[in-house]
Amino acid sequence: MKLSTLLTTATLALLSGVQTVSANIQFVTPDANTKWTGGTTVQIDWKDDGSQPSLDKFTTFSVWLCMGSNAVPLCDTILGPSGAAFSSASTTTKFLVPDTVGGNGDVYFLKMETVSPTGGMAVNFSPRFAMSGMKGTFSAAALAEQKKGDTTPPTGTDTTTPAAGAPAAGDPAAMAKVPYSMQTGPTRYAPMQTQPGTKITAKSASRAYPTSSYSVFKSRGPKPGPVTTQTLTWDYKVTSLENTAAPAPTPTKGAKADLQRVLRRWRDDVEN
Repeated sequence: MKLSTLLTTATLALLSGVQTVSANIQFVTPDANTKWTGGTTVQIDWKDDGSQPSLDKFTTFSVWLCMGSNAVPLCDTILGPSGAAFSSASTTTKFLVPDTVGGNGDVYFLKMETVSPTGGMAVNFSPRFAMSGMKGTFSAAALAEQKKGDTTPPTGTDTTTPAAGAPAAGDPAAMAKVPYSMQTGPTRYAPMQTQPGTKITAKSASRAYPTSSYSVFKSRGPKPGPVTTQTLTWDYKVTSLENTAAPAPTPTKGAKADLQRVLRRWRDDVEN
């Protein structure tokens, strides 16, 4: 799948005040041991790390080659053409790394922006890796930032928003009306338990809700997104009534004798 340029690096400034979150994309390649040669075609791979939002929440993505520090990542080189679609079923792609964007060194890393159709995006960074065979030079700004000595990648951010009409997070009553499989986040909500009526009118059994599909894992899957399910508490009052039925009569002499015989048999079994 080809990569696209959908957003400019100016979006980094827009994200400066955004709270950072756990990355939903985890780079597999490149990693800290990767050594690429400038001017060659390389392959990148990633996977869903299991946190929210999941990869199927995105529709487009872009990748940049970066250098600089964690505080000021310099991501001026877009990799790949524009117009590519993102699919959770495809987690690999190839592109040409230009050899004129900088010098040699283990100061490079990738930035991937995945865009949600409901608004916002997730920004994730790869580990830093080495480039050789480079014919360019580092800018003064890049050299200044690289002197800070960062060896880990910057922290990712997530500014995705829920779909239009979706209830706000933290509203259990509204969230419980959303089908469970369509809810996101570590906490899911279930409607309150239904109570039986005062009369039985049904002549045959029927399903209260339609069945749902499922898929069987053929290999170890990612860690589950949901952690807790909260069921809405009752919004009605339950009234208890005293049982006015007369107690059962005292057992007859014959029934009492039968009970004593059973007790003696039980005692003999225990003692033996």
